[in-house]
Amino acid sequence: MRKSPFGSISLVCVATTIAVSNPSRAQSASAPTKTWSVGAAAMWSASAYRDYDNEALPVPVINYEGHHFFLRGIVLGYRLLAAQNNELAVIASPEANQFLARRSDDPHLRRLSDRNVSGLAGVSWRVYGNWGGIQATAQKELTGHGGGIMTDLSYGYTLQQGRFALMPGAGLNYSSRALNDYYYGIRAKEVARSGLAPYRPDAAAAPYLHLGLVYSLSRSWLLIGDFRLTVLPRTVEDSPMVDHDFTASFLAGVSYAF
Repeated sequence: MRKSPFGSISLVCVATTIAVSNPSRAQSASAPTKTWSVGAAAMWSASAYRDYDNEALPVPVINYEGHHFFLRGIVLGYRLLAAQNNELAVIASPEANQFLARRSDDPHLRRLSDRNVSGLAGVSWRVYGNWGGIQATAQKELTGHGGGIMTDLSYGYTLQQGRFALMPGAGLNYSSRALNDYYYGIRAKEVARSGLAPYRPDAAAAPYLHLGLVYSLSRSWLLIGDFRLTVLPRTVEDSPMVDHDFTASFLAGVSYAF
């Protein structure tokens, strides 16, 4: 018997600021069969940076669940343990934050150096059941952007009614001083050319709320939506690069589950 399409979309995490592998979506067995889902979506994200040009972007929606390897949006992983509604895995993923000086209309920020997407690797653990799911991750930056640490702890739950599923969740994301300094600090070499004061943010945690939506058109075709709101910590909000106290992202698209 072919399983419900919600089982496949539950493992799809489409991109950037979406809560990757929301544990409320994990309803696969301890030894899952191989499954694929592919699709496309459009995403708009409000950057925290001052006078920054926010653009809607096309993003792929790709998910693969193998016996050991998995791909969930932007997260590549390998299961070390999958038993009794628990999963322990090693993972690699990008930190989707980015600052391109040319996209800011602020004359001071246009004289800063770019901040690029970082690569992270570490471990992930999640436990799930009828009550929802909890996921914890810990990763280290490996691409020469300060070598910082990022951790995340989240809870989510899936509400399903007929063809419609609603997936609310909440979490807390922690970034070390090194990562915050790379993305929001003003370095000594940038002070003279930008006219901004030097700034070094501290390590901090940012709470967030997340809401996923799925509507099943058929056994395979799904309409998907996603919203995430993150409250910025004071040490990030106080950066001369930033003029917001929160960020938000929206996504809508379609996916086909094999």
